[in-house]
Amino acid sequence: MAVVSGVAIAGFSAFTASSTNATGTAFADSGALAISSIAALKVATAPETTSFEDLAAARNEQLATDGDQVTNSQQSAAADVRSAELSGQADTIAAEIVRLKNLSKFMWPAKGGLGSPFGMRLHPILHYYRMHDGDDIGGTCGEPIWAAQSGTIIKAASGYNGGSGNNVWIEHGDIDGVDVQSGYLHMSKIAVTVGQKVNKGDVIGYVGSTGLSTACHVHFSIKKNGAESDPMQYIGWNRDAAKKGTDDSEG
Repeated sequence: MAVVSGVAIAGFSAFTASSTNATGTAFADSGALAISSIAALKVATAPETTSFEDLAAARNEQLATDGDQVTNSQQSAAADVRSAELSGQADTIAAEIVRLKNLSKFMWPAKGGLGSPFGMRLHPILHYYRMHDGDDIGGTCGEPIWAAQSGTIIKAASGYNGGSGNNVWIEHGDIDGVDVQSGYLHMSKIAVTVGQKVNKGDVIGYVGSTGLSTACHVHFSIKKNGAESDPMQYIGWNRDAAKKGTDDSEG
């Protein structure tokens, strides 16, 4: 069985044979590199009873340990990155939930109370029963009309418009899996243009009585996937709405 001491002597002899005494002394005295840090010299200074096989096994064990440390470090770094990504995704999801919850809560679009609700009614001008496809909210001409929810203006039409008068429609996008739009009819004046982005509460026009109407009010409509729907499912009943009006305004 070969022992380290023989290798050490041979290695050291080879070194001294090709080097001057001065060079050897300078190398030994140099503080820049500790002899014990050199792998070959570690082998040379090992106990005589240590075999090559033992040294190889020890070296392999050390390499395996170093490899495990590197792997663990990489896995830890990857885990930190993934954790940060998941945290960011969770924040995004939470923000989207809040956004959707707020989207489903529309604000009352004008100051007045409810005059004529969504549903079949006797038309105050035409004098026959037909579907009233919105809620008439009374008010004073010239008072502001607010966007009930944020969105994009998709229509801002002036004139008679088949009885709707000056009117504005807002696209709110997907709310709980349904495309929702809101309409504001009979305005005295329009304050927005098509393509404009508006926030909930922005002034989009002013109460009027244009089109087929008997008094100042805003006819507020909701379309779900293009079909006229009861606006109350979005704006709800506020204090003013509880005082159901008696005006015969047409919407």
